[in-house]
Amino acid sequence: MRTRKIFFKAGLTVGASLACLPALAQMPNAYQQVDTLDQQRQLQQSAQALNTNSVPALYDGETSDVGPQSVLQLNPRRTWLQAYADAQFFYTDNVFLADHNKQDANVLVSTVMAALAPTPYNFEDGQIAPRLGYQHQWFNYDLTGSSRLPIVNNQYGVSPGGVDTFDFNVSTVFADVSWRRHNWQFTLGADFRQLLDSGSYREFYREYVPRWSVSRDFNLTPATGISIGYQGDYRVTDTAGPVPSGSGTDYNDRTDQGVYVVGSWRLCRHAILQPYYNLQYTHYTRIHRDDLLNAFGLTLYCPLTQNITLRGFVGYDDFNTDGFYAQNYEQLAAGGGLNLSVRF
Repeated sequence: MRTRKIFFKAGLTVGASLACLPALAQMPNAYQQVDTLDQQRQLQQSAQALNTNSVPALYDGETSDVGPQSVLQLNPRRTWLQAYADAQFFYTDNVFLADHNKQDANVLVSTVMAALAPTPYNFEDGQIAPRLGYQHQWFNYDLTGSSRLPIVNNQYGVSPGGVDTFDFNVSTVFADVSWRRHNWQFTLGADFRQLLDSGSYREFYREYVPRWSVSRDFNLTPATGISIGYQGDYRVTDTAGPVPSGSGTDYNDRTDQGVYVVGSWRLCRHAILQPYYNLQYTHYTRIHRDDLLNAFGLTLYCPLTQNITLRGFVGYDDFNTDGFYAQNYEQLAAGGGLNLSVRF
C-alpha cells in the first residue's frame, strides 16, 4: 500500500478533524471492526454449544409411543491439533463507522487459524480445554470496485480512490484455557494482535489483551436453548500515526465489559437459527472516553457436514461515545459465510 494523505468526511480513528494528515491509508476504526467480527464469532460459537445430541421430532406426536429419541454418541479418539478456515462476505451501510456521510461497501473477511488444542481432559468434575495458536485475517473492501473516494496525494493532488485503499491484515497469537462443568463455562486467555498494512505489512496498531469470560447454558427443549454470558478484557495498545493532543501512542488503552444473551433454535438437522443481543461498555484509561455498544443480530447456521458449515446473518450496531476524537454511529450489515474446521 502506498504512503498517502487521506481526506474523507467520515474521519480517522483519532478524529474527523485530523483529515489530510501524512500517514498510511489506514481503515478508520479498524480495531473496532476487528472487535465486532470477533464478538460475532464468539456469540455464534456460544449458540452452537447449546445444541444437544437430542433429535427434534419430525412431526407432532412422533415421540408419544416410544418417547424422545437421542443420537448415540461414541467416545471420540483424542486429537491434538485444530485447523480452521473461514470466508465471510457481507454488505455494510457504514464501512467507516461514521456518524454522518456514511459510505456503504461490500467486505470480504478471510480467516485461517491453526492451534494446539487437545481434546478436553477430565478435571475437577468437569472438562478443561487448553489452546495455543495463531490466526491471520485479511480484510478486503469493495471487491466490485463501485465505491470511490477523494484521495489527497502528495504528488498528484486530489484523485479518486476506492475503498479497497483501506485493506488491511490482522495477525493474532492467542492462548487460553476453558473449564466446563455441567452448563457452566469459565475461560481465561490472552492475545497479542497486530493490524498491518496490506501492501507493505507495516504495523499501524498492536495490542496485548488478557481476557476472561463466564457463561451459563440453559437447554429449554431438545431443540432450543439460551446462553447468558459475561466477557471482559484489558487492552494494552500502541497506535501508529497522529495521536490526540497531550496523549501518547497508548491512548487506545481500554477495558471492555460485556454481557450477552444468545439463543439457539434447531429448525431441522441442517438449520439452526441463532438470535443474539450484546451490550458492551468500554472505558479508556489514557484519555477521557467511554463507549456503549448495543448489538443485535440473527444468524442462520447450516452444518452441511461434520466439518463444513454455511451461514447467513444480519446484524445491527448502535454505538455511543463521549470521546472527543470519536463518533457515534449506527451500522447495518448482512451477508454470509463458509467455514471448514478439522481436528486431528
